[in-house]
Amino acid sequence: MLKFILVACLLVEIAVAAPLTQAEAEEKAELEKIQNESAQYAYGSNIQDNINDGAIQRQETRDGSKVKGMYSYRDGFVMRTVHYEADENGYRVVKEDTQEIGDGPQFDENGEATVEGSLIPKYSIRLDNSGTERHYKDSRLS
Repeated sequence: MLKFILVACLLVEIAVAAPLTQAEAEEKAELEKIQNESAQYAYGSNIQDNINDGAIQRQETRDGSKVKGMYSYRDGFVMRTVHYEADENGYRVVKEDTQEIGDGPQFDENGEATVEGSLIPKYSIRLDNSGTERHYKDSRLS
């Protein structure tokens, strides 16, 4: 029985890996072109970690084949922000800023970390020192 399953899987793999005919390849390319030209989205996310002294931010929009966005992070040593674009000419950085901000992250056991994004509701966590083990908990439950 196991041999039969292995042979069947191999045959399926061969069928899936078979090259496309010229007509199938052209049809696939045309569909991808139509999807690419009509694609649109916008999203963002933001993490402010005031427990471990870090931050990450990201924003991106797409209109057809043109993508514009930025990402930024802070890690206690540097704050770096990169603005980028991607289109028929490829991906490129259009502006970048890096500045030194300190000697490393500063831990704050009383801090709060907040996460928000275009696809998730905003929430925050805090370090819970109430028991014998330290762990994080949703600050809305405090």
